[in-house]
This record gives sequence, C-alpha cells and structure tokens, in this order.
Amino acid sequence: MRLLVKLADRCRLVLRRYPPDPRVEALRKVMGAAPSACSDGPLVAVQCVEDPIYFGLFNALVEELRRTRGARGELVVVRSINGAIGANWRSALWRSVPIGRLIASQWIRASRPWIERVAYRSLSYANPLTELADVWRSGAAWLGLRSGDAKFSVVIDGVTVTDLIIDSFLRFRPSPSFEKADPFVLTLIRQAHRDVRLARAYFRRHRPRLYITSYSTYLEHGIAVRVALQEGVQVMSFGSLARFGKELTSADSVHTPNAEGFRREFAALDDQPARIRKAAARLEFRLTGGIDQAMNYMRASAYGKPLEKSPEDLTGAVVVFLHDFYDSPHVYHDLIFDDFWQWITFTIATLRESGKTFFLKPHPNQIALSGEALETLRAEHPGLRFLPPGITNTQLVEAGICCGVTMYGSVAHELAYYGVPTIGCARHPHNAFDFCRTARSKSEYRAFLLSPCEMPVPKSEMRQQALTFFYMHNLHGEPDDLELRSAFNAWWKACEGSGASTEELLGRFDAMRHSPAFIRFCSRLLGPLPNQEQKEVPENALVRAEPIHR
Repeated sequence: MRLLVKLADRCRLVLRRYPPDPRVEALRKVMGAAPSACSDGPLVAVQCVEDPIYFGLFNALVEELRRTRGARGELVVVRSINGAIGANWRSALWRSVPIGRLIASQWIRASRPWIERVAYRSLSYANPLTELADVWRSGAAWLGLRSGDAKFSVVIDGVTVTDLIIDSFLRFRPSPSFEKADPFVLTLIRQAHRDVRLARAYFRRHRPRLYITSYSTYLEHGIAVRVALQEGVQVMSFGSLARFGKELTSADSVHTPNAEGFRREFAALDDQPARIRKAAARLEFRLTGGIDQAMNYMRASAYGKPLEKSPEDLTGAVVVFLHDFYDSPHVYHDLIFDDFWQWITFTIATLRESGKTFFLKPHPNQIALSGEALETLRAEHPGLRFLPPGITNTQLVEAGICCGVTMYGSVAHELAYYGVPTIGCARHPHNAFDFCRTARSKSEYRAFLLSPCEMPVPKSEMRQQALTFFYMHNLHGEPDDLELRSAFNAWWKACEGSGASTEELLGRFDAMRHSPAFIRFCSRLLGPLPNQEQKEVPENALVRAEPIHR
C-alpha cells in the first residue's frame, strides 16, 4: 500500500500542469498578462531554469523587453542530466525523455505568457540515425579516454566540454573525485554531443539577438553559452551575486566577475583614503560575524562567535581551507587540478613532505555528502588533523597561523587583512594582488607549498591590498549597478530563505523589476536595433510565432 501511495504521488508530480512550487504560482499571479511582442521584434533566447529565482528574474527581463522593444522570447530547455542525482535505474528514469519532457513542460507552460515558443530541448526525440551517430562518436571518444595516463579532454565540433563534463560528474554522479573510466562519463559525453548539435542548429539558424542564462558551468548551462558565443550571439549571465548581469565572451565565458583590472582601476579613482575607510568598515562587519551581501549564499559566518577551543599548536601552522567536493570547481579559468579531491590529495602529500604542521578546515557551506568524503579522506590519509567546525577564522589568526591554502576562496583577502598570506591555484579574483601567491602549474604550486610561510609583501601592504580588493569587488560600481545588485540579492535571499512570507517574496521581486535601474538595464541589453530606434511598439501588436511545444 505504501508503495502504491508513493507511486501515485510521483505520478501527480509528473502530470501536474504547473510546477508544484507555490512561489512560482505567486509570481505568475503578480506578473499578470504579458505585453504584446512585435512580429519583427528582436529575438531573445532564455534558459529554462527550474528555480523560482531565475523563473521570476528571466520572465521579468523578457516582460520589460517585450514592453519596450517588442521582443520575442524563446525558451532553451536544458533539463537532461540535471534531472536527477545518482547513477542507478531510478535516476535514469527521471532523466529519461518522457519523464523529463513532462516535468519541463510544467515550467514551459508557467512561462507561456512571456515566452512564445520553445527554441529546443536537451531531451529531444532525435532522428534515429542522428542518435546512432551520437552514440558511436561518444563511445569512441570515451573508449579512447578511459584508460592510460593521457589528460582527459573532450572537444565536440570545436566546443571544449572537458570542464563541463568533469563538473557534471562531480555533481550528478555524485562523486568527490572525477573518474574518467566510470560509465557515467559516457552518459555525459553522449548528452554533450546532443546539446552541442541542438544548440548549434538553433543559434546558427535563428540568430537571437541575446541569450539569457543563469550560470555557465555544468553541461546544461555551459554548452548553450559556448555555442551561442561561437555563433556571435550576445550572452548575459546572472549567476553571480557579486554582479547583476555579466556579458560573457569567448575569452571570458565564466559567470564569476572578472577582477583582473581591480588594482589598476582603483589607482585611477579619486579620494582613495575615504574608499579604503569604507571598505574597512564593511569588511570588519563580515569579520565580526556578519553575513554581508557578497556572502549571501553562506548559511553561517566563518567569523562568528567561537564555539570551540583552538588547538595549542596552531601557532606557525598552515591551514588548508577545504571546498565543497561536489561543487563546480571550474567557476574560474586556469584551474590546475581537475577537481577538489585531486587538489587536496596533492596538497596533503606536499605539506607532509615539507614537514610543516598543517590542519584542514571543512567548508562551512558544504553539503551533507561532503561529510562522507571527509571520512574517506581520513581513511586514505591517516593522521590528518581537522579543525573543529566551531573554530572561527578569527581564532585561527589570533592563534598565529602562518599561511592559508585555498583554490580560489574569499578567505584569501580576509586573511590578508590580518597580514596572513595565502596560496591559490586558479585565475581567481585576487590575481591582481600580491597577498596570494597563485600557482600556474602543479610544479609551481608544489614549490609554494614547500615554503608556505613566505611573506610575499609586508603585512601593512597586505592589509592595504585586501581593502583595495574588497572595495573594488563589493562596493565599487555605477549607482544603477549597485542598486540592482542589492535588489537581486534581496530577491535571491527571500527565495532561498525558508522564513520569507509570500508578501515579502513578492515585495522583493517587485522592488527589483519595477526599479528605474532595472528598466534602464533592460533598455541597454539589446543595444540600438536596426531601423527600430524610433519605432513605437504598438499596444496590441500581433504576434507571429509558433505555439509553445507541448
């Protein structure tokens, strides 16, 4: 009987007309009827993200573009591998074409007032010969990569998908480390072939003026982004809380902010002492336990009230700040390791060789599965010393640690404020500064770890650089940019938090989409349109478009 009840619940979930999330229904009601589009208006492709945050934001963007520019919206439906976590038969069922299309159709119908048709679906009924060709190409690629010491690399029709496959494996297999011989990698390569083929056909044939996406990692985000850029389509990403919207390019296709010019740009600003004082006040708020806008995603502060006693031998020790093993590592360029597991095992081996005392500090925002990964790490590397979860970073500094190690974490500038250097190994936001020694190869990373306590610059200079970075990353920008970032963060927090009422949720949403800054942002998105700069959009413009696919 229990099994039948569970089966009935699953059937109701799959066969619903709209998504079961009450936030989606509330957003649909508050947005009301969509403005008319122009039959010759600019085409905007929008990623279908099964998340109320982006459902609301993207529909608000299209609504404004329809109202002011007569834009036509088409939905890129990316549900495929991301339809389930795991590699068993249940996960395969939830990733299947029939189930995936039924669930995706709920979000398509919910978006229908603002979106006219489906551009393409990652789960499509392909021509059997095309599917057979994908299977053959994927199998041949995997068989050639699964064995031997050759570096894992997959390029499909000129689109590099190596990092997207690795990140998708870590998240959806799920696994703390990438295993190229795992059959699930073949599943990912097959889906990558489908997505490249479908994205290429759409962006090349329809040439939208703009593609709107959330993130640029994983297969479901990254492939459409990279193909669109190759085809000359403008791409805007909204995956970072540090910026409201980032225009991606082939040279910079990650959704995280590009901070390479921070130091140079700050040097050109006036009244630098006042800006440094403002940065110091805001950073002190974070370092005394506050969760500021840039740390909105954190469940708990790394600088909160001490809950544990510090180990006695922390003085002069190295602390390795772990990442969430199942998170996407490739959110920055030039990562010198495939995943966080490969990074930490290399780091442990090298620090042991150095003879330096070191501790590992788990990520405060890691998912539950990371706990199992830590147990595996303990078993494979006996004698590791982990810091208690209640120890704050302030305690570590007060205890006199000599260095922090991270791939690319925000802890780099936080420790620099206290005069503690760090070591990193990716093109992270701190690259323009000296307080973090950033390795560009494994050999250079090893050399840094063998001399971890080397001071790259004096402590006073570290503090100054940390505040310069903090100002540029968190406080600098045009008034509209800062206003939109704040409004989007408030909307994001209301959606993610469990305590927000429907009234608060919709209030945050309306504050974002009705703000003059949001309207001005949308007015700049498409740029001047040929022969339409002076054209008024008729109030009852006719829409000539195919209906949304069911």
